[in-house]
Amino acid sequence: MKRKDFLRLSGSLAVGTVTTAPALLVSGCEPTPPVARENITEKDIPILNEVAETILPATKDVPGAKAAKTGDYIFMMYTDMLKDDDRALLLLGINKLDADAFGLFKTDFNGLEKEKKEFLLRNYHNEAFAYGQQKAAGLPINKHFYGLLRSLTLSGYFGSEIGSTKARIYNPVPGGFKGCIPLKPGQKPLG
Repeated sequence: MKRKDFLRLSGSLAVGTVTTAPALLVSGCEPTPPVARENITEKDIPILNEVAETILPATKDVPGAKAAKTGDYIFMMYTDMLKDDDRALLLLGINKLDADAFGLFKTDFNGLEKEKKEFLLRNYHNEAFAYGQQKAAGLPINKHFYGLLRSLTLSGYFGSEIGSTKARIYNPVPGGFKGCIPLKPGQKPLG
């Protein structure tokens, strides 16, 4: 090979490398759509915690659902307690969360900012309310996943130690015995 041909060939290789390398790097940064889950597994506990924390966020005085490990509770309910149709509904919902987050914001649910998480969950809440209205009107309609996810979040949080003692006034049952409590006229007795 002659020197002139070598320089021409190496120059075109260098130009090709300079133009294609950034294109390859940028194409590697394109977000990939989420793969639908076939089951909810332990690796999905972070998304369950994020959903629960969005529904019941921490305040200055009270820890939120993530601190109460509500995602672990939802996962336990999914694996051990829910009926098959509720399991399928919850799985559908978790897949929809990630798919909608990617469709709207090009990231999964865990990668969203707080406001965007709240936006998605508010929309699901409105959809679930509309489903309930249609069902109350007698229309044949399936359940919405958000109602199940929200009820699992609430029962998991308020059944935890944090939810029972810090989010509520702790009143142990049956409590102490008080044999004679004076009642004012018209006052109802304690139940």
